[in-house]
Amino acid sequence: MVHHHPGPRAGRHDAPAAGRLSRAVGRPEAIRPNRARRRWLGGLAGLALGAPFAAAQTGAAAPERPTLRLGVAASGPPLAFFHRGVLRGLSIDLARALADDLDRDLQIQEMPEARLVDALRGGRIDLMLSTLPEADLTALGLAASSPLFETGQMALIRGADVARFARPVDIITTAARVGYQQGTAGARFVQSRMPRAERVPFADVADGIAALRGGEVDLFIHAAPTVWAVAADSAEEQLIGIYQPLTDERAAWVVRAEERLLLSGIDMVLRRWRESGRLTQLVNRWMRTRVQVAP
Repeated sequence: MVHHHPGPRAGRHDAPAAGRLSRAVGRPEAIRPNRARRRWLGGLAGLALGAPFAAAQTGAAAPERPTLRLGVAASGPPLAFFHRGVLRGLSIDLARALADDLDRDLQIQEMPEARLVDALRGGRIDLMLSTLPEADLTALGLAASSPLFETGQMALIRGADVARFARPVDIITTAARVGYQQGTAGARFVQSRMPRAERVPFADVADGIAALRGGEVDLFIHAAPTVWAVAADSAEEQLIGIYQPLTDERAAWVVRAEERLLLSGIDMVLRRWRESGRLTQLVNRWMRTRVQVAP
């Protein structure tokens, strides 16, 4: 996981200019020297606008903008989630702004996270937001843009258990019941870095968080944005986040490695966003906890 730029308003000023030009051509003797230059420039503008005028007269449709196909998993706030049937979140806002700046129409395809990589490699989508490490991307024939923001895997726990899981080492070495979402970076972390844990997989992040509230698991591992969103919710009274990242990750747009032109365009947009502060604005709209935008 669309804004449209308004088209050029050619009709309001160009039609009178064309009319003046035709009158000037009909009566060249009436053109004063200092006004002749303006007529000449107007003639060039008329030639430049000739194709759009011809298209309008023949009824030909303006060329459609190319499509940018985003693949996204609605895994929960703040990245992507359904609210009253509408897909919302940080990933959606970032993709809309990106498509707008690339002059493309955005098409969003929601699917399970485990299917995103295959969809991208198979050409069914054009990009996804991911924290996959560079070595994995290279092996898959994928490439990442410059990073958007720094993130990592974090633990969500019940407030009553803060003494048990106060430090990252307490989390990594625990033999407690650890929940995670299948097919995510959190799943890979639990499986590779928490050998003593009793692993409890969930298909959906909401189910895992509900299980944590209900006492079915002792902690839940997920990406930092999820932990920030839950813990920062003013209505949340039971769960808290351990804000020490268990991994060091950076979120970036990922495309097929051969899509060099697309990747270059994405990096140019991100560079402008960093310089203007727009990237920070987009990210902080969804992150109530202070987030470090990647340099």
